[in-house]
Amino acid sequence: MSRTVHGPGGRAAILVSVGALLLGAAACSTSHAGTSGTVTLSIGGKQIVDPARLEAEGERELAYTVGFGYVSPSGTGLPRCWFAQLGLTGTVDERLWCGPVQVPGSPPTNAWVPISMKKTGENDSQIQLQVQPPDVPIPGNRSTPVSDSLIRADGTTTNPKAVVNRTASANFVAVLTDTEHKSNAELGLTEPAPVRVHDDLLAVNGTGYGRPSSFPIGDGATLVPGNGSQLRVLRLHVERPGKTDPAFGAQQWSGWGPQQSTLSLVVAGRRTMLSPDRLPDSGDVFLIYAVPDKPDPPESLVLGSVGANSLEQTVAVPDGRRAAKAPASLATAGGVSKVPANASQKITARTAVPYGGLPAGDHAAELTVTGVRLGRQRPIKLDSGDYQLLTEVADGKALLEVAIRTTGQLPAIMAGPVTKNSFALTLPDNSKAKLMGVRYDGDLLPAALVFEVPADVRSVKIGVSTGAVTVSALGRVDLTAGAPIDLPLDFG
Repeated sequence: MSRTVHGPGGRAAILVSVGALLLGAAACSTSHAGTSGTVTLSIGGKQIVDPARLEAEGERELAYTVGFGYVSPSGTGLPRCWFAQLGLTGTVDERLWCGPVQVPGSPPTNAWVPISMKKTGENDSQIQLQVQPPDVPIPGNRSTPVSDSLIRADGTTTNPKAVVNRTASANFVAVLTDTEHKSNAELGLTEPAPVRVHDDLLAVNGTGYGRPSSFPIGDGATLVPGNGSQLRVLRLHVERPGKTDPAFGAQQWSGWGPQQSTLSLVVAGRRTMLSPDRLPDSGDVFLIYAVPDKPDPPESLVLGSVGANSLEQTVAVPDGRRAAKAPASLATAGGVSKVPANASQKITARTAVPYGGLPAGDHAAELTVTGVRLGRQRPIKLDSGDYQLLTEVADGKALLEVAIRTTGQLPAIMAGPVTKNSFALTLPDNSKAKLMGVRYDGDLLPAALVFEVPADVRSVKIGVSTGAVTVSALGRVDLTAGAPIDLPLDFG
């Protein structure tokens, strides 16, 4: 007979059965419960037949789950299966709880794998059960028993929430939020970590690395390596523009919308994708993992850009060496430039008719650059109101986004799709960059402009050009502008 072991999120693998099935319902009249003579366990007031056998079968099922790398043992010895007590003497939950284990990408605290049990027979006083495939938590998540008291058929008990030291064995990968901000020296992270990789939605920078013999994981508990394993800790600073940049949060997209980038750890050829839920929008984490005593090949991080033009960037840990050259559009340290304090331009808009409480005539305003990004993908807003994600694929080119804010007495009318052509971005060779698109709201001028530029550009000039435009409900609008803004680009 075959057995199905469920992996994370309901994935299944068919395995050859290695254990006998439970007795048929007709055998329920013969009690095997409490064979150790210590405890009687019951569900719904009926005594469980042979709970020790259920524990053993659950442990065999869990062994397959461990073998596939869906979870990693994290206690002393192999994980064991327990019944969860429900308050009344001997009354237990209808599932086994097996552990402690580590679910890849979750915090380094005790996790348990629930295993459901199916009723195969019963009489007035007894119930016979059969273990089902383990219900493995998806990566980055963990399950905890429904009770603070776990018990085995021999009467052994344990508290699943007790603070205990943990062991990092094969396939152990944990993400721990850095809340105490201790120094690297205090934590034994004494090696440099020049790991830097980013795209337009996710950026990670290594800030510390170490091979400690143990590592604190909170509440006084300590993590140590298991037999045949060594401990590694990579400290990372994480930025997720895909979550913090409002431009990526639009609801209506034409074509592919932005897809959250992924971050994966590769150890000894095995790849573990870190759950995005465990990465902060802006903050620091420890990536804690086990490697074999002789790791081959060395570990690495993989940043995956997902979408119609997918991309993977692989960097070695801890030296940051790239497996392949980064696209020119992502060659800067982080893609975000500092903006000079005086990045502004005086403009005047002359209207022929009054609008929104403003009389006809000259209206003075000031245009200020508030942000600059250089990268491979940027969102724009089409004339239809839908958003579109631009991706630069030309060799040696990048997308430069310039965000602007306009203050003054301009008419409050949505005219960005028209006035966008009044802007010019001048490159160092005095040529004009191609305008790829804009984002706009309810103002006369756009809120952001996206240009195609040489990826190695380090200074530009941008501003409104003097001229006339025709705006619905306003008619002719004459724009008069001062000198364009000199914009040095400093990406750190």
